Amino acid sequence: MRQTCRSGLTEAALDPLESIARHDRALAACNALIDKGGLAGDALAAALLDRADLLAPGTGAIYARALADYDRAIALAPTLAVAFWKRGKAHLFYMRDLPRALSDLDTAIRLDPAQAEFLVTRASIQASLGESDKALADLDRAVALAPGLEKARTVRGLTYFNRGDTARAIADFSEAIRLAPESDANYRFRAAARHAAKDEDGARADEAKAKELSARDTGRPAGVTRP
Repeated sequence: MRQTCRSGLTEAALDPLESIARHDRALAACNALIDKGGLAGDALAAALLDRADLLAPGTGAIYARALADYDRAIALAPTLAVAFWKRGKAHLFYMRDLPRALSDLDTAIRLDPAQAEFLVTRASIQASLGESDKALADLDRAVALAPGLEKARTVRGLTYFNRGDTARAIADFSEAIRLAPESDANYRFRAAARHAAKDEDGARADEAKAKELSARDTGRPAGVTRP
C-alpha cells in the first residue's frame, strides 16, 4: 500500500485517463495508510507528505487539505527539511504565495544546506521577487553541489536571460540541453536567448528541434496540430 500511495507521484502516464486512475488509486492508498494504517512519527509524516503532494495541484478546499497535511507532517517531524521544501513548493507553484514559500525554503536550507534542489527552488522564488543576485548565488551553490542537475542550469539560464546576460544564458541552456537532450523547453529557452543575441540561424534551429521533440512526445508529426 505504501508503494501505491507513492506511485501517484511518479511520472504520469501518457494516457490522461490512466493518469487520473493512477492518481485516484494512489490517493485511496494514502488515505488508508493515514486513517487506518496505524502509522506514527516519521512514517506518518512521510505518508502525509505524499498525500499533500497529490492534493496540492487542486484548488479551494482540496488545496486547503494539502496544506493541512503539510502542516501536520511538519508538526510530527519539525526537523524534516524536505517537508518545508514541499510545502514551500506548494506555496510557490499553486498559490504564488512568495513570502510564505521563501520562509519555508529558508527553513529547509537551514536544516539541510547540502540539497541542491532546495537551492534551486529558493532561487526561483528570489528571481520572482526581483532579487536576481541572491538567486544567482543560490544557483551557483546548486551547480557546485550537483553539476549534473539540469534544473539548476535551466533556472540559472533564465535568471541570466532576464538580466540581459544572453551569453551566460546561452551557455547554461546549452549545458542543460547536454544534460537533458530530450527536453524541448531548454531548446525554446535557448532559441529566445539566441534571438536576443541576434543569432537568428541558431534560434531557428533550436525552435525546429523544440517542435520536433514536442511532436515526438505527443505522437504527432512536427508541424501538425490538433483539429
